[in-house]
Amino acid sequence: METKAFKIIEISHDEVVYHYAITYRLSVGRGRTSLYSTSSSNSMRASMLNALKRANSKYEAFLKYRFPNFYRIYSSFLKGVRAFILDAKAMHETKKRLREKNHDIMQMSYREMEKMRQFHRDLKKAVPLMMISVPPFANYAVIMLMYFYPRQFLTPHFWTQEQERDFLKEYHQIRAEYYETLLRQTVELWQDEKPHAVSRVCQKVLDGQHPSVRELLAIFPCFTQPPLYFRRTSARQLQTLSRVMQLTPHLPAPLLRRRLSRHSLELRQLDILLSRLGIKNLTDLELRRACFLRGLNSMAFTSSACRLWLQNWLNMTTTLKGPNETLPIVYSMVLLSMNFHER
Repeated sequence: METKAFKIIEISHDEVVYHYAITYRLSVGRGRTSLYSTSSSNSMRASMLNALKRANSKYEAFLKYRFPNFYRIYSSFLKGVRAFILDAKAMHETKKRLREKNHDIMQMSYREMEKMRQFHRDLKKAVPLMMISVPPFANYAVIMLMYFYPRQFLTPHFWTQEQERDFLKEYHQIRAEYYETLLRQTVELWQDEKPHAVSRVCQKVLDGQHPSVRELLAIFPCFTQPPLYFRRTSARQLQTLSRVMQLTPHLPAPLLRRRLSRHSLELRQLDILLSRLGIKNLTDLELRRACFLRGLNSMAFTSSACRLWLQNWLNMTTTLKGPNETLPIVYSMVLLSMNFHER
């Protein structure tokens, strides 16, 4: 019986190169001798691989010389695929170790948990992208998407550093449009009553002032009481809270509440692991990504300002002990970042 197997042979260190090799194996029933020896099969595979390498290098040299702009996008695509595959392998190893530790997330490192969180989000974009690129020459359709819609269709694996800075600014502008909406909705809750402590802090931020960490800590207990009790939050406010956390608002209220709880818990766990690691041990890119995740437009500030802001954030969130701390987390994203200025 004759079988054909197609598989990825090699991924180079600098870029991903797909080499498809055809391995022929002829066997005549059980107990009979194979027609090709292992050594000759390996020799054939090696020669085919070398031929594919030479053809690929000539093709890339042609693209680089004749179509430099297209070659830049093409090479970014290959590097992005390789980066995604390496992350997938890292996630497999991390989950394997997690199972050995009885799925105790707090036994992970900060970088492991942050990479796992980001990878799960990237997977929703990457899987359709990989499926599109499987047919022959279909990867050129992906390259066209990279050129025209890189932010919408591609994961950070395919972005350049300049693109990442620009896209994070755009993402922040989208969610920041709802910062003021959330605060005004909160102030309206006490429109016919005596202003509440939460209402006063929200109004202070709306007036352009920046609250202190002590002021924010003082209002945290208020989020466990009506009308700010999370389980009683209206559907309209749940939608605004979801947009602040960059989650889809187009779901029924019970699902929105569940997703907000899960993501806020995940953020609290990250904060605990980050406190163990220490802010000073973050790279500049890790620092800016951490601040962006927590609501700050980190691309608009210096590294020292981001470290100050992130330290203030940790000083608040690491004091949270109760199981239902979703609202303090989301409101802190808005109240702490909305009028933050570099000192």
